[in-house]
Amino acid sequence: MLAVTTAQNFFIHTGTPSHKLNPHKAPGYDLIDGTTLKSLPRKTIVLLTSISNSMLRLCYFPVQWKYAQIIMNTKAGKPPTEASSYRPIRLLPILSKVLERLLLRRLDETIRIDGLLPTHQFGFRNNHCTIQQCHRVVNKIKENIEGKKMCTSVFLDLQQAFDKVWHRGLL
Repeated sequence: MLAVTTAQNFFIHTGTPSHKLNPHKAPGYDLIDGTTLKSLPRKTIVLLTSISNSMLRLCYFPVQWKYAQIIMNTKAGKPPTEASSYRPIRLLPILSKVLERLLLRRLDETIRIDGLLPTHQFGFRNNHCTIQQCHRVVNKIKENIEGKKMCTSVFLDLQQAFDKVWHRGLL
C-alpha cells in the first residue's frame, strides 16, 4: 500500500508493501482490516499517502488513532481466577499501525546508516535476537578470561516489568 522513500526526509510515497498487511489480524475499534485496506482503489491510496505526509509535516498524529480496544487473553497454564493470569492485547486502528510501521522502517534506516545505536543494542530490533546477544556476552566473557582481565556483569529480570514502569514518566 504505502512505502517510505529513500530520500533524506520522512515523507511517504505510494508503493506496494500491502502484502505485509495480514488479513487475518483482528481489526481495531474502527473495524477496518487488512483485506479492506488492500482492496482500496489507487486514488484512495494516493489520498491516504497525501494525508500521511501532511501529518508528518505538521507533526500531527490523530488522537483517534491512539485509542485501542483492549482484549484480555489468558496466559497458558495459568488459573483464570487470578488477575496476573491475563495478558492485555490492544487492537489499534490499522491506519495507525501502517503509519507506525512506515515511520519505524524509516527510523531504522536512519539509525542504521548514521550508527546511532551501539551494535550490542538488541532489544526491539529486527535481525537481533536473544540468542545472538547470549553469544556476544559469552564471547566477551571468554575474551576477558583468556586475556586475564576482570569480568563482571549484572543481570536483572524484573517480574511484571510493564506493570511496574512509571508510565507518565515514560510518555
